Amino acid sequence: MPQDMKILHINEYASIKGGAEAYLMDLIAQLQNNGHGCQLAYAKGTAPKSLASIEIPSIAHLSGPQITEDLRRLGSFIQNHKPDLIHLHGLWNLGVIRACLNAKPCVMTTHDYRWLCPDSKFYWKKNEAPCPQRGGWQCAITTLKQHCLTRRPYLALQHIKRIRDFSHIMPSIKALIAPSQYAQKRIQQIGYPDQSNHLLPYFCSFSPYDQPRPTPSKKQIGYIGRIAPYKGYQDFLRALSLLPEDVNGLMVGDTDGAKGVSIVKLAQDLGCENKLRLKPWASREEIQGLLNELSVLVFPSIWPETLGIIGLEAMACGVPVVGCKVGGVPDWLHHAVNGFLCAPKNPEKLATAIQQLLNDPVCMQNHGKNGIELIKQQFLPETHLQKLEDIYANCL
Repeated sequence: MPQDMKILHINEYASIKGGAEAYLMDLIAQLQNNGHGCQLAYAKGTAPKSLASIEIPSIAHLSGPQITEDLRRLGSFIQNHKPDLIHLHGLWNLGVIRACLNAKPCVMTTHDYRWLCPDSKFYWKKNEAPCPQRGGWQCAITTLKQHCLTRRPYLALQHIKRIRDFSHIMPSIKALIAPSQYAQKRIQQIGYPDQSNHLLPYFCSFSPYDQPRPTPSKKQIGYIGRIAPYKGYQDFLRALSLLPEDVNGLMVGDTDGAKGVSIVKLAQDLGCENKLRLKPWASREEIQGLLNELSVLVFPSIWPETLGIIGLEAMACGVPVVGCKVGGVPDWLHHAVNGFLCAPKNPEKLATAIQQLLNDPVCMQNHGKNGIELIKQQFLPETHLQKLEDIYANCL
């Protein structure tokens, strides 16, 4: 593959909002270190000054009055910077995708399911369970029972139409990249060619330790992520309330404002507010320090995660994980090897698994070692980059 290749990445956010953006920023840095040139088109946030970039607000919207001007500006950017290939990440606008397909070979990473599911999550809000069906017009009936889409009929139909329209242009995308086996199977369900459907898990940007960090003297379990019902944060609190008084909890994420108030209220109702600590979003460096303080990371998500980067980062530090068996989580969380898998929406099982690790420091260290080894075997940046470069080369 040519070392001076230019890749234009397109994503809604230029700043880190979650795991997908953290991966994208790390990916750009890794590609640049490998001698490739990277560019970024985005709708929100602030792009690194060292990166050739352009703000295209329409990336974040299904439609809008400025789409014609945005497409003109994007076309001029592509003409001036001459990328060899366009890598689509998180965006909402089909017009932008069509313009990219007309300009250059394109690949897409399915960080979520926005082009496979009208609500982008394959998650039923009413049942709080993963949705097994394929996205399409039948979702108009399903959402009446499961409340998975907006209750505004016109907007709901727009999202369903978005899925249908994407299916028509999908064959023109040279490669779809799935971060997990679950996400890959979802792509297979829509009939995309197997030879262009690539399984490529995210890499872990934290260098794996040689040995697990020393077992913390203070028993502390942690939740790091968005404060949203589909992330299962309520089950984290319920599990914390079932654990002994000497077990403390740490929650890191968008814990300020109204969400913070609701967390404290639930913790008070459960009787665990005195052993709970809240922190706002932390930097990558801070996250690593916080992981070192944890006895166990809890990953209680109840929607089908495409993978779960924070779990990889915990394993790199030798921190065992207790999580739910949903989506791509079983690709990296191996039951009774580097932590424990539990059924979703079962805080009692979560608490039992956490307590099993806390009661056995030797088991905790062994699970930590196994996690480190798994990172070294499957989730290193150089392994990921080699496979991604092969995908890029095949698309050209």
